[in-house]
Amino acid sequence: MKKAEIVADQIEQTIVGQRWEPGELFGSEVELIARYGVSRAVFREAVRLLEHHGLAEMRRGLHGGLFIRQPDPQPVAKAMAVYLDFEKVEPRQLEDARLAIEVFCVERVAARISEDEVAEIRAFLTAEAARVAAGETQSLHDFHVLVARLTTNPALHLFVQTLTDLTQRQNPVHERNRISLDDIHAAHAKIAEAIIARDGALARHRMMTHLEEVAQAGTRRQPGRQAPRAEDPPAPRAEGRPALRGEPRSASRAEPAKAEAEPVVG
Repeated sequence: MKKAEIVADQIEQTIVGQRWEPGELFGSEVELIARYGVSRAVFREAVRLLEHHGLAEMRRGLHGGLFIRQPDPQPVAKAMAVYLDFEKVEPRQLEDARLAIEVFCVERVAARISEDEVAEIRAFLTAEAARVAAGETQSLHDFHVLVARLTTNPALHLFVQTLTDLTQRQNPVHERNRISLDDIHAAHAKIAEAIIARDGALARHRMMTHLEEVAQAGTRRQPGRQAPRAEDPPAPRAEGRPALRGEPRSASRAEPAKAEAEPVVG
């Protein structure tokens, strides 16, 4: 490992371990060069690594120095999605991962949602309705990322960002000739309705049904098969993970099928 990488790693561990806050001054260039005992060239290379990781930035001038930044998870999620895409992750594997994570997310949010978060969800749905009316299709997965963020679990937030980004990479909007933006918004609104009602079982069920419909609409691996739409509260929550694609659902989660015009995608 190069000296600059070692210094950058030491600084990162100190920032995270001591819980430095965004906007705080970690030290001036002169102070930090002396503290870590390296040359100016090595230190500046370490700073470039820190800036690339989004954890700090060097500001010049009289009151300059190395300042702490709030890392942005989006570039990390993008990089992970590119990696998984390069490794040729199969649509079925992606669907199973989303199903396992996102049904947990909605149930967790329903159990702990605050009034401020309720207002945030409602504001999001209002904005989404406006985008749908305008025919915009670039933010079809933002609702899922919002729900993951509201779990207050950064790992879940990052994973959902990664999986939704990869979903978009594998199934570009222009290739989905059966898309109904109104159905996308309606599905999101029903999930949000259950979350706001703090009904975790219903939120879980509606998210599960929505993701299954997304998968069927995106791949059409089973022509002629029609997915049921969740409308009424499901049976009491079954313990354990949700059934993955290809596995039969347990009776406790089954609902009578209801005719639906087209599957939703989003």
